[in-house]
Amino acid sequence: MKDTNVLENVRKLKDFDLNLLKVFETVYICRSGIRAAEMLGVTASAISQSLHKLRIFFGDPLFIREGKGVSPTSIADNIHESISETIGLLFENLLISEPASLNQITIYCTPFSALRAMPVLASTLKVAGINCGIKHISSDGMLETTEEILTYRKADLVFNTAPYYSFSTVTEIFDSAYPVAVCRKDHPRIDDVLTKENMKNEVSTFLLNNTDDVKNTQVHIENFFVKREFAYSSSSLITIMSMTEASDYISFVPDWFAVKFAECFSLKILKCDFVLPPVNIYMTYHKNLIKNAELYSVVKKMREQGSQRIIGD
Repeated sequence: MKDTNVLENVRKLKDFDLNLLKVFETVYICRSGIRAAEMLGVTASAISQSLHKLRIFFGDPLFIREGKGVSPTSIADNIHESISETIGLLFENLLISEPASLNQITIYCTPFSALRAMPVLASTLKVAGINCGIKHISSDGMLETTEEILTYRKADLVFNTAPYYSFSTVTEIFDSAYPVAVCRKDHPRIDDVLTKENMKNEVSTFLLNNTDDVKNTQVHIENFFVKREFAYSSSSLITIMSMTEASDYISFVPDWFAVKFAECFSLKILKCDFVLPPVNIYMTYHKNLIKNAELYSVVKKMREQGSQRIIGD
């Protein structure tokens, strides 16, 4: 009967993120969104977003601004009285529990970053003799930010071309790649070198990406060629390669990506008389991950392999 009641409650609350209760209790005790953010190691905007979701769920403001802090409403007082003791006991039990053995690592990243990170993770686990599953959550199909993913522990590691910095997370460069130009092998006008002059007669593809590293590279390309005409744009490098194979488009892709897939798509890598800045893939994880010795050993080995690859490239 007890298990049945639990399952029934889970069904009723299936769309409610229980991590929000941790935010609620912290704000309630601190009487300040800013202090709660510092306590949880997240940004003030993350606290605001969590409170917004709570207000919608409970149909109440919950906290009213008062001076430099906030004051709870009567509904918030009732919620606190109902959950504070239970949550307190839950946290205490979790803190004294031994870390669970590593049986799955969850990675959050784009398919592009996964091509670089996943093989390294697989080989790292094999060398370390760690037998666990790997779960990849594609960030292309989700709306959560890196902040939300790590704050609410939806993944162990996040790989992205945009760095994320906060007091509770660690972000470091995992991989770097230099963009190179490619076109189809039987391009009617370009042999092996791409110059300003022959680029005037060509059209390009454009990678849709809002991260600073990618934008910086795109600005450098534009500054060199002055003005390009774009015929196709996409957030997928694979489709860009496919379209380049079927047309006379000129595309810029990461060097390792070009080396790996150019032959598959019947493309040739062109020489350019300028060097573009690298685009980095960043690895981000929550500082609490360090407490799990087995998982952190995997992270350190991945970091070492990443550093060796950057130096080698």
